[in-house]
Amino acid sequence: MRVLVWLVALIAMAIPHAAMAHPHVFIDNRVTLLFADGAVTGFRTEWRFDEIFTEDLVAQYDADGDGAFSPSESKQVRDGTLPNLKGFHYFTYVYFDGKDLGELEPADFAADIVDGAARFVFTYALPKPVDPHQRKLAISIYDSEYYVEVLMAEKNPLAIEGEAGGCQATVADDPDHAYYGGFVIPQVVAVACP
Repeated sequence: MRVLVWLVALIAMAIPHAAMAHPHVFIDNRVTLLFADGAVTGFRTEWRFDEIFTEDLVAQYDADGDGAFSPSESKQVRDGTLPNLKGFHYFTYVYFDGKDLGELEPADFAADIVDGAARFVFTYALPKPVDPHQRKLAISIYDSEYYVEVLMAEKNPLAIEGEAGGCQATVADDPDHAYYGGFVIPQVVAVACP
């Protein structure tokens, strides 16, 4: 009987921890690499949120109730979310030759609703253009606290704008930056050139 009580207590204690282990917000991510003269000058990320988080954002920021974010509402979304995201590195990590570049500030931000999903678009300028023929560039977007799950979108996850000189963007798993006790492996966008 004691063993049964102990087992039930153990399971009861484990349930809240298991529930906390799951992310609460889900993002489909798209990355567009921005090229000029064969060098990467920056990138744009597009986050589309899950239905529940979209409903929360609309309830909080769609003041006129039209199911869209006007330019002024988009600014309110920016002012309400970017300070918090800054504390989490904007979930965005850039590596040159395997070394973390450090935090980049978004140069541009917009929020809107697309196909019923709230969407954030961030644009980042690199400190200086990077020639991907000579240096390895990689971009990883994830929440190491695992409150938010960020995955590359199934459709059209990558794009290139500008003259890329034949370079292509690829997505791969990044086990070197595994988090949440090593259980979650983020995805990394890398540039491969001929």
